[in-house]
Amino acid sequence: MRTIYGMLIVFGLLVTGTACHEDSLSAEYEYNGPIPEITNGPSEAQKICYDLYQKYDYHVYYTLSGDDALRTDVGQTQTGMLWYLPEDALPLEAGDEATSESFLTLLRLFYNALPVETAKTSVIKRQVLVKINLWNDELLNYYGFWIPEIYSIAFTDEAQQGIVYWGEMDDAIGVQPDVWKYSIAISFFRTWTSTYYNHNVPVPTEFIQVSAGYYLSEMPEADQLDAMDAMYDWDTFEVDMDYLMNMGFIHPYSFVMASTKSYQNEDMATYATWIVCNSLSERQEILDTYPLVKKKYDLTLKFYKDYLKIDLEEFSKFWLNVTVE
Repeated sequence: MRTIYGMLIVFGLLVTGTACHEDSLSAEYEYNGPIPEITNGPSEAQKICYDLYQKYDYHVYYTLSGDDALRTDVGQTQTGMLWYLPEDALPLEAGDEATSESFLTLLRLFYNALPVETAKTSVIKRQVLVKINLWNDELLNYYGFWIPEIYSIAFTDEAQQGIVYWGEMDDAIGVQPDVWKYSIAISFFRTWTSTYYNHNVPVPTEFIQVSAGYYLSEMPEADQLDAMDAMYDWDTFEVDMDYLMNMGFIHPYSFVMASTKSYQNEDMATYATWIVCNSLSERQEILDTYPLVKKKYDLTLKFYKDYLKIDLEEFSKFWLNVTVE
């Protein structure tokens, strides 16, 4: 028995000695943060990126190009979806610093004005600022009746993977406050409240029923071409907003793309963006003239207050008065 106990004691000492060995205690360091790492400076733009990372776990970059700019957490952005861009669009070029700094300043102001938990739970996590216009201007001129204005500077098809690309970060173009404000707002509202990107958000059933039967895809097939011609002048590229607002739409994108069965929240997102980017005095005549617009407006206010804790009218007063240089 003494021999057995002695062997156990010796074995225990060996195990203890091994466990206490310096090498066995020091595990290899494994970095699990954003790639590339987001540091605090030295530039002001980089400090804003670091601040957004610390506050909201957003991975925002303005210095990435080529394959680094296309990186996602699960691979690479599908460049096939950028088929319409000029041949020299790729590889992507990093944004110019001065313009990027102005845009990042505005982006941070937007997020800081939101309830913290609402900002933190956005599906947009990785945001990359690039120099090129990510939408072909000729394409926009022709199809602009349905493409939301966000696409003038941003590409969101990869938002399913939590990534958005902001284009036109070009010092030759410079600061575009109105375009930027609209783009930032619609990108946030579309991705946060769209079931396409966020599977946990409730469908706004009451809201979507207001325009039931008026969505293009819900019209009889024989009437759809006439409806498109009534909405859009193919020669002048002008949209008949009176035609749309009588059916409860404040943006042609919703009329063409949404229905009571799909993209419901994106219809509502156009309302939220319309509210925060236009003063109540500018919108009041429309609300007084078009009853379906007024009904969807009221339901939008309620939905965003209930689920995102955002008072859109109060947010509008702030957002309209924000300036950047």
